[in-house]
Amino acid sequence: MTCGGFQWEGPVVWWRPVDGYRHALPPEERPAAGQQRETVCGESVTLTEPAAVDWLMPTCDACMAEACARRDARAERARAERGRAERDRAARER
Repeated sequence: MTCGGFQWEGPVVWWRPVDGYRHALPPEERPAAGQQRETVCGESVTLTEPAAVDWLMPTCDACMAEACARRDARAERARAERGRAERDRAARER
């Protein structure tokens, strides 16, 4: 999706409060109540429909670390791609 000249690749992870923590889920499938999913920290959970107060649960530290690593890896891939595109453009202009 492109918005204002920026391309959004979708979420790095989906967050869902379950079993006392806000856990991160892989982004390939949007979470829905009733699904049995594995969190990025490796826990197997059954998703429920969260209440507003559930979002106040503490964040799973392992999920947060993995979400940050995925965000950083995506940003690095984007920087590398921009660098390649700039080098290709400069080579064509010569």
